[in-house]
This record gives sequence, C-alpha cells and structure tokens, in this order.
Amino acid sequence: MPTHTEGQPTLIDPRFAGMPDIAHGGYTSGLMAGALGGDSAKVRLMRPVRPGRHLELRSAAGELVELRDGDDLLAEARPARLDLHVPAPVSLAEAQAAAARFPGLHHHLFGECFVCGPERSAGDGLRIFPGPVAGRRLVAAPWVPSADDTGQVPAELVWAAMDCPQLWALMVHAPASTPDSVVTAAMATRIERPLVAGEPHVVTAWPIAREGRKWLAGAAIFGPGGELSVIGRQTASIVDGWGVPLGRDRWGPEVAAA
Repeated sequence: MPTHTEGQPTLIDPRFAGMPDIAHGGYTSGLMAGALGGDSAKVRLMRPVRPGRHLELRSAAGELVELRDGDDLLAEARPARLDLHVPAPVSLAEAQAAAARFPGLHHHLFGECFVCGPERSAGDGLRIFPGPVAGRRLVAAPWVPSADDTGQVPAELVWAAMDCPQLWALMVHAPASTPDSVVTAAMATRIERPLVAGEPHVVTAWPIAREGRKWLAGAAIFGPGGELSVIGRQTASIVDGWGVPLGRDRWGPEVAAA
C-alpha cells in the first residue's frame, strides 16, 4: 500500500478522455484508487481533470490520496465501505443482445469517449456499449478486459468500465425530456475478486434514485462464470452549461427512440 508523503508526478494521456479535453472520471478514479491500495475506496471528483497535464498525486499512510494541479485540488480518494444491493446477474447472451440496443451506437454526443465511444477502435477504447435489458430496469454489456505488463487488469480500467454504464442506466430510465445534465462527482467501488484478462465479463448498471441535484446509480461486473466480481455506486451531480445530458431527446431521434 502506498505511503508516500511527497507528490508523484502524474500524466493522464489524452487517450483516456471521456468528454473532449476532460479525463474520463472512472479512469481517473481508478488511477487514484490504485495508488491508495486496498479493494474498496471512494473517490470524489471536485474539478474537471485535464489530460496531458503534469499533475501531482499525493498519498499518506494509505488513508488519503489527492490529485492536484498546482494548488488546485482536483480529486481525492479514501478507503470506504460499500454495501449495495445488486440485482440478479445478466447472462452473457442477454448482455450481447442488450449491447445491440445501445442507444449511442449510431448517434453519440461523445463518440470518442474512452469507455463507451463507438468511434474508438478495439484496443484503443474499451468499447463497452450498455443497452437496456428486456423486462428489467437495468442496462448491460459484455466486456473482455485486457491485462497490463503484470498480467493483471489495472484498477483504472475496472473503475472506468463501471462509470459509463451507470450514466447510461440513468439516461435510459430518466424521462426522455429531462433538462438535467450531469457529471460524475463521486464513485465508490469494491473489488470482490480480480477480473480475468482475456475472458468475457458482463457489466450491469441500474438507476437508484434522484436526491436533490444528484442522481445515484449502481453497477456490477460479473466474471466469466457469472460470479460477482466488482460492485460500485456512482453519484452524478447536475451541472449547468455542460456535462452529459440525461434527456434522450437532447441526443437526437435515434437515441430518443431507444
């Protein structure tokens, strides 16, 4: 577990962007959780993180990790407990069928998103396309994770894989005409068991509630044998003038009809 008291230089490659010129929130959160160590953490994202900048990752005694751009605090991660009701799993065949119904497949406002952008090629983006599951209040998609040089699936990829599905779960189930736009403000994730690189997994996500100017959603990753591997809860804050529109009417007729 990291015990650094001085900042580590950190550069998030522009490849790992969600919205244009903004680092993907799930990827950034996973990067911080990996520096924190442990299997369960909560990350708060306070400001947009710009890729391609030399940032500072500070940690101390495994209790807190901060991401800073000069004097600006961008995000912080802490150990956290996470208890979450997880809906029954979705089969790989159901997830594949749901992905074929992904609302953003043919029209996506952020088509180059590292996780769910259909304009990213295989091996460049994760290409996780969460679509509605027939008869259930959730979305699902298949995902075959890749390993790093150590043979493990990096935490930043695990957290990234959870983020977009949670947003799409909100979009699919929110009123199509809602004016709300949101950004990921916090993620809490618990890794139950390591993912198996090169094997098909299923990512599911579901809406939980709206509380004031926040939308809450949950997500899970199931392993090749259907075992629960990762759970997560996301807080998406309503913002003005930017962010991800939840109203499908604002994405175009193809998405609105999904």
